Amino acid sequence: MLNKATIGLVVLGAMVAVSSGVAYSGGDNLSALVLGVLSGWLVCAGAAVFHRWLGVLVSAVTAMVVSLYLGVQHAGLSDSICSVSATFDCDKVNTSTYSELFGVPIAFLGSGFYAAVVLIAILSIRGSGRYPRASHLVGLGALVSVVYSVFLAGASMSLGAWCLFCISLYGLNVVLLISTIKLCRDSGVGLVPGAFEGLRGQNDRSFGTMVAGGMVVFIAAMWWNGGSGAPPAVQSAADLGKLFQATEGPVTLDGTEAALGPVGAQYSVVEFADFECPSCAASFPKLLKFAKENPDIRVMFKHYPISSICNSEVEGERHKNACAAAMAAECAGEQGQFWELTRMMFMNQRDLDADGRSFLAKQAGLDMGVFESCLGRPDIDLGIRLDVKHAVSVGVHATPSIYLKGATGAGWVAIRGGVPGLTALVGAIKEGRSLPPTPPAQAHAH
Repeated sequence: MLNKATIGLVVLGAMVAVSSGVAYSGGDNLSALVLGVLSGWLVCAGAAVFHRWLGVLVSAVTAMVVSLYLGVQHAGLSDSICSVSATFDCDKVNTSTYSELFGVPIAFLGSGFYAAVVLIAILSIRGSGRYPRASHLVGLGALVSVVYSVFLAGASMSLGAWCLFCISLYGLNVVLLISTIKLCRDSGVGLVPGAFEGLRGQNDRSFGTMVAGGMVVFIAAMWWNGGSGAPPAVQSAADLGKLFQATEGPVTLDGTEAALGPVGAQYSVVEFADFECPSCAASFPKLLKFAKENPDIRVMFKHYPISSICNSEVEGERHKNACAAAMAAECAGEQGQFWELTRMMFMNQRDLDADGRSFLAKQAGLDMGVFESCLGRPDIDLGIRLDVKHAVSVGVHATPSIYLKGATGAGWVAIRGGVPGLTALVGAIKEGRSLPPTPPAQAHAH
């Protein structure tokens, strides 16, 4: 039967959830999110009081859903529903350097762990005797998660921003840890000794089962993440014709462009981009990966800030920090750190004001005296404006816009479909496919 503590926690959680819905419908998103986090914690705690494995299951399911959402947001770099203020800004946290571990989104790593917990919790609730050390392994993972949560909380303090969904995971990790500690006590074997037994797999299938369940969800999440930017299928000349078109004017290079790849490479790529453009941020790591995987390609970067501050083709400031960010990238380039600062600024697009740029420059290891002095130089501003002029001459209408030389002799073509389109076109050329006649220029072909 349900005890009074369980009933109280569940009822309180339900009341908080209702209050959250009322706040959200009234337009107070911050209050709604805070109440939603609290209600989630209370419901999970209530489930744990009623049945410890049920509490583990409910907490893990909730955490897995939140982690997958954060992973999707990290991949798309689009505004999150929990980016509600300068202080509570999920996008800033979820696109920072702390949001990845060895190049993998930590949200997807977390979703794999929570999926493993969901699977082993279901099996344990069913009463199978083949998983005696399941609680110990879950507890060890929860302990590591709580410790890492403390680290991430410190990282949020350094960023000056907090992610409410991340905070919800911190609390769910605590519920998991407390629940499994009690389960370990019930078994008569301590958490750490039992976890080592589980890892060795002595008369216990918990570890292998958890790894299998977790890997399925993790691989699926990473596959979806990578597949969302996969090159389009090319089966005919007509398909190839959809990947490129004629430029509206000449591609002008002045030799000052930041570049990756050898001079005189068989293929040359130019990208015009804006540091506050979400699509540019999503495209940038794919372009770097493409350059690294193709040593016969030289990639060059040119600026097209969507702001009247340095771009006379644009009405209004719009991306008000884009011009200053472009100058910061050029100044970083003078210290050999163009690509590093560019990467960091794309990952922290919502923090590109003067303080944010300065913080990122320090993180990139720049000499700040030289950097600050460079920012005020007229020639740096002139270089950005020349890039804009070159963009206008070739027909840039939006960002990112990508151009390729080497596909049709010595001439340039405009790429359609972004980096996936570029990848597919170059791949087809290398396979010896014959290209159709270059389609005529059409505006907004990026």
